[in-house]
Amino acid sequence: MNPKRRKRPVTIIDIAAKLGLSPMTVSRSLNSRQEVNEATRKRVLECAAAMGYHPNRWAQSLVKRRSMIVGVVIPDIAHSFFAEITTGVEEVLEKSGYDMLLCHSRARAERETSEIGMLSSSRVDGLIVGSTQGMYSPGILEELRLRETPFVLVDRYFPAYNFASVRTDDITVGRIATKYLVELGHRKIGYIGGPNLSPAQLRRRGFFATVREAGIELERAWLRRGDFEIDGGYAAMKAILQARRRPTAVFAANDPTAIGAVYACREAGLEIPAEMSIIGAGNIEGPHHPNPYLTTVDWPRAELGRTAARLLLDAIQEPSPEKLSAVKIFAPQLLARQTTAPPRD
Repeated sequence: MNPKRRKRPVTIIDIAAKLGLSPMTVSRSLNSRQEVNEATRKRVLECAAAMGYHPNRWAQSLVKRRSMIVGVVIPDIAHSFFAEITTGVEEVLEKSGYDMLLCHSRARAERETSEIGMLSSSRVDGLIVGSTQGMYSPGILEELRLRETPFVLVDRYFPAYNFASVRTDDITVGRIATKYLVELGHRKIGYIGGPNLSPAQLRRRGFFATVREAGIELERAWLRRGDFEIDGGYAAMKAILQARRRPTAVFAANDPTAIGAVYACREAGLEIPAEMSIIGAGNIEGPHHPNPYLTTVDWPRAELGRTAARLLLDAIQEPSPEKLSAVKIFAPQLLARQTTAPPRD
């Protein structure tokens, strides 16, 4: 017995024959061209769906002179924060007929540069980047702008450069977190920062501005630099706890740092929040969430991804200076949970 033949893919010619239309009319309908009226376009789309038609992506890319692929570079593929952003990006790209090529920089600037170079040479139509470049030295991103390659930064900001970006207001993140601790009555407040990236640096500004306005004096031993990782938060909190006087509260610049700080307090036998209040930023979900549930500052990660994808597609369609530098900033909000309370003393 002969093996069954693989079913031939449905073509534009098949749809045209089914509807009694010309292949050109079907093609124009599938590509939403203005020459076709809405009633015809609807008939063609319904018939294409019923027949199981799938467009030939390579043919489309030749006609449109585009690859129909967007490169996405993020620092940590396992981090739920960036996983949610990527989900939002993919949702919009899929609806627009684009594929996504995802790269993981492992939070290393040199690896990010290599991946962006690879994607650019692969002729992707544009890029979405959660950069690990220093806040004042964008590296290859400046080269992309000079070449007028469409790209959008997500959760990143370079103040000296007019790059398209989608992010939260990180200064306000720092202000919200610190103000909440002050309103609870804390006057001895520590801070664990992050690397030389815009979220960490801007949240630091918000923290210091708020304590200054509240008239609070800080002790140097309560101020530590972290790396946005759990282990870094743990080490920084252990150092804070060795100070001659302990703070009653700590603002950690992101949630993994805050989780590490919680672990260090537990190990030291401190009760949270009775003896130490801790607040983070980012509202991550994952296996490392401490109990009690972390007080944090929240903003919509998936919507960041969706918005970044929309801005990028707009810039690909029309790479004007305005669209290549479009910015969308989302407002953060407090999520008061179980790791914060008024101080005992």
